[in-house]
Amino acid sequence: MQEIFQELQKVKQASKHMALLSHSLRNDLITELGKALLEHKTEILSENQKDLDQMDPKDPLYDRLLLNEKRILSMVQSCNDLVMIQDPLKKFEAEAPLHTQDGLTINKASVPLGVIGCIYESRPNVTIDLIIMSIKSGNAVVLRGGTQAQYSNTFLVKIAKQVLQKNALDEHAIYQFPSPREDLEILFGAIGLVDVMIPRWGKALIESVRKQSLVPVIETWAGVVHSYIDSEIQPKNYKKIIDLIINSKVQRPSVCNALDTLLIHKDVNPSFLEELFQELKVNQVQLICEHQDFSKEHLSLDLNICYVSSIDEAIKHIDTYSSKHSDGIISDSQEHINLFLKSIDSSVVYVNTSTRFSDGSCFWFGWEIWISTQKLHARWPMWAESLVTYKYVAVSTYAIR
Repeated sequence: MQEIFQELQKVKQASKHMALLSHSLRNDLITELGKALLEHKTEILSENQKDLDQMDPKDPLYDRLLLNEKRILSMVQSCNDLVMIQDPLKKFEAEAPLHTQDGLTINKASVPLGVIGCIYESRPNVTIDLIIMSIKSGNAVVLRGGTQAQYSNTFLVKIAKQVLQKNALDEHAIYQFPSPREDLEILFGAIGLVDVMIPRWGKALIESVRKQSLVPVIETWAGVVHSYIDSEIQPKNYKKIIDLIINSKVQRPSVCNALDTLLIHKDVNPSFLEELFQELKVNQVQLICEHQDFSKEHLSLDLNICYVSSIDEAIKHIDTYSSKHSDGIISDSQEHINLFLKSIDSSVVYVNTSTRFSDGSCFWFGWEIWISTQKLHARWPMWAESLVTYKYVAVSTYAIR
């Protein structure tokens, strides 16, 4: 326990150095990391295979754990994309200063949160996302990834630390927290050493962290995602609607923005539904019409089908079961669309759009650290700018009160 506390103290100290780095240097670090990923591609795949060998290929989480050349190139691209984003530590500087009657000039100044602690699922690419987001925003990071990705994560952290060392920077700005669950109690109690906890992956984990952590938590609920097919849809759009639903469910079913429940108005054309269901079955989607768990994030090709008699019933259903992640309406009625938009309080609400766009890169926000479904501090998607807060700087000519 004492050893872990000592490591966290080093992380906290390293965070002070990270906060002082120029935007140019932070970008250079991210760029170098992207190049290092390419240079070590073969080793990364080898370490990932060690993790894959310990998981059943039929497990829905296998796809999340899997790295291949395409996904490594995507990780590299995320590094290249992120350096193009404006400096998060200039977020508040553009605001006009406040001049008080006492002679004070008050400005808002951006500051990093400090040390970001994240407990996350077995997706090795997330390790890189967390590291580059933290570097971009001038933070240090404590990483506790899923044990199924232990080999992959350890090697990726090693590469990132080497980049810091190469630039004569403190490698303790990146810390891979020990795997044993009993050690998490130390992390949860690390007040003053860790500034914020971000649990991502699964309702049980998130609730557990929220209940146990003395460190402030940004809640990121699992994605229970809905699309509602309204009664007001035109035949000319049937093919586009089918393609949209297929994309929402099939394009990558193991991720948080994949469709879980399809709500259908009872008056929708039966021939259209027959074509839709046939296309879903062709794509190996398992339609669940009975014994449904509407609060479950499937992360698979399972899809709840639920008929409703009105848009009000659809809204009520979503309000009851949604995790406030991503929910959408498919309709040609502007009146119904407006009602849906005013009624649904999810982090992202879609109109005639695939839910798969719930990804920070798709919104041009840079790579995301996670989806926040709460309302305090940050709401979806959390990218580098979300890892920044502010302080006030008051200047005067020797004013006294």
